Amino acid sequence: MLRRMTNEGLFQLYDSDLVLRLHSPKNLSDTRKFLARFNQYLSNYPPSPDLSKSFLAQYANRKPRTLYRYAQMLRMFMKWYGEPMDDLKIKIPKSLPPYTEDAQIEKLLHAIENKKTHKRNIVRDILLVELALKTGMRRGELANLEARHIHEDFLVVREGKNKKDRVIPLSPPIALRLKNFIEGKKPNDKVFGLAPPSITMKIKAFARRAGIEDFHTHALRHKFATDLLEHGADIRSVQQLLGHENLSTTQIYLSITDRRLREAVNLLNKDKETANSSENTSEQSQQQTIVILKVMEKKTWPDYDRVLRSDYFSHFIARNDGQSPVIEIEISLFDGEEKLLEIRKESVLGAKEEFIFKPMVSLSEGSYSLACQYKSIDSERLSQTMLPFTLKRASKDGEIYIIPGKLKVKFIIGTDDR
Repeated sequence: MLRRMTNEGLFQLYDSDLVLRLHSPKNLSDTRKFLARFNQYLSNYPPSPDLSKSFLAQYANRKPRTLYRYAQMLRMFMKWYGEPMDDLKIKIPKSLPPYTEDAQIEKLLHAIENKKTHKRNIVRDILLVELALKTGMRRGELANLEARHIHEDFLVVREGKNKKDRVIPLSPPIALRLKNFIEGKKPNDKVFGLAPPSITMKIKAFARRAGIEDFHTHALRHKFATDLLEHGADIRSVQQLLGHENLSTTQIYLSITDRRLREAVNLLNKDKETANSSENTSEQSQQQTIVILKVMEKKTWPDYDRVLRSDYFSHFIARNDGQSPVIEIEISLFDGEEKLLEIRKESVLGAKEEFIFKPMVSLSEGSYSLACQYKSIDSERLSQTMLPFTLKRASKDGEIYIIPGKLKVKFIIGTDDR
């Protein structure tokens, strides 16, 4: 049906798909403009992968991220049309977010405190900057924040990026200052009364006055994320606070805050004798990412020592005892003949996080083993924790006894061990 349509009718039909799929007005507008140019380029020729690549080649001198966005727009259209461009590969160079020093923030706040004009807005402008630093809110989210969105110890971001809501806890000092600032405002009043472009212009102007080059509102969001990770926050919590849809977006901050890299460089300052004596410590630092399998005991009568209790090991817990997240984690249950019985997967397990693994109650008595495979956040190499155990049935229906064996941990496992 699509191939019998004119190009004009084809792009009009696809526009309906765009409206339903793209929730951001800017993304919708940009995609429409780009596809209109593609329609004009096609003239009366039907769309094809070759013509799509030829059209895209006109933008080869654009920035990699821009070219990637254009390629994605074409990919989605051609996939909808039924002729996917699977062989088109455009990579975005890995770039790190800017790192903002504490001293720069102090200079920025000092410039606001000492501005010579619009002094009545000093309190508002300082609160704007500090709220961005303590919540990681985007420019548009700060502009759209209303008095009714602020509560006792948290605020609610309404219709953030991709129209998603999220909750951000507030520390007591910033919560109190916000509460005092919105006193007397109506529920629907904007907290700061500034449009997004105005916030951008203000932050840039304050930064120039403070002598800080190339500083923008989003740098405050980057500062929030790096500060959280440097103080030991797990990456999943940072992802939720920032409102990132994909964990990979949050992971870029790990490269900036990775203490292990700093510790490795600091080894250069030690003499040979110290370096040799710390060889074992160095090996341990490489093994900071480790998942431990634990057998958990269930006690049904914890307060009655004189009563015959039903104490038994009932389930397992996989816990990341390392100092950094692990990814692509798999828990596998095998029988005595190494036949796979059950598997559970998690995309990421943050530092000190854990999840419960309950083997099938219907298992018969005998020997089993639980294997956990995972990768560190900054390596493609697999590590493995193995726990053999014996299962015996309890007298009470539905209860089992798990007798754990010796825990084995292997770092950088070979293909034969997987």
